[in-house]
Amino acid sequence: MASFLDEKSTKAEMPALTPNPKSSRTRTSKTLLAILTLVSLATAAFYFYRNGIPFYQEPTLSPSWNDDSEWPIPKIPGPELPAPVEPFEPLKRYSLHYGKVACWQDGGVWIKELTPVEMSSLAINRFQDTDRVLEQADEDAFCARLRMHGASFWKLPPQWPEHVNWCEAMDDCVKPTKKVSFEVGFPASGGVWMLDTSQGWDGLYPQSLGLRNALTMDERCEVIKDLGGRFCEDIQACPEMAALLGQ
Repeated sequence: MASFLDEKSTKAEMPALTPNPKSSRTRTSKTLLAILTLVSLATAAFYFYRNGIPFYQEPTLSPSWNDDSEWPIPKIPGPELPAPVEPFEPLKRYSLHYGKVACWQDGGVWIKELTPVEMSSLAINRFQDTDRVLEQADEDAFCARLRMHGASFWKLPPQWPEHVNWCEAMDDCVKPTKKVSFEVGFPASGGVWMLDTSQGWDGLYPQSLGLRNALTMDERCEVIKDLGGRFCEDIQACPEMAALLGQ
């Protein structure tokens, strides 16, 4: 009897060996999820391989150093290809940046740095830029007036000094073809006052600053007189004026 009870108790304590349907379904779902994940990753990798990554721009690669055909060949200036020349001053009849007055004639340009009184006598607005005129007859007429104020002449294109092929202002680097060294003043009573500055301004400073401080042409003439200038009643008869008159 006791043996039977012990055997029955032992059987009652043993767990059932029947498979759990829910656990089996869970394992199957995890396996399928893993397979679907791998398939999705493989599909995405193949798409990126064929089409590239979205929003990513492939960098442009430099041509191979051994492949000269892909590199632009620089054009060296020569007889058939002259070196490019950047624009240089003067570019206008007058510009605030440049600060000098110019006119173009006979294949070159006349240039002179003028005082406000001189600019006023030539009807140049010193507060804004003034373009050069396109009509050569009008330009020639203005050149004749500018030369009367002692402008110097530069032939174009300029002959740059050795090792120099460009300057922002041509007259800062190139010597004039025709250099004129005169300061002039035209009094209201007629004639002309002239000051020869070919020997420089030594001995004239600081009195020479009066040329810029003069408010009228008559005041300018007084300054030229005080600096040792010479008066000529007939402009046409003054030999010093020959260079200014184009004679």
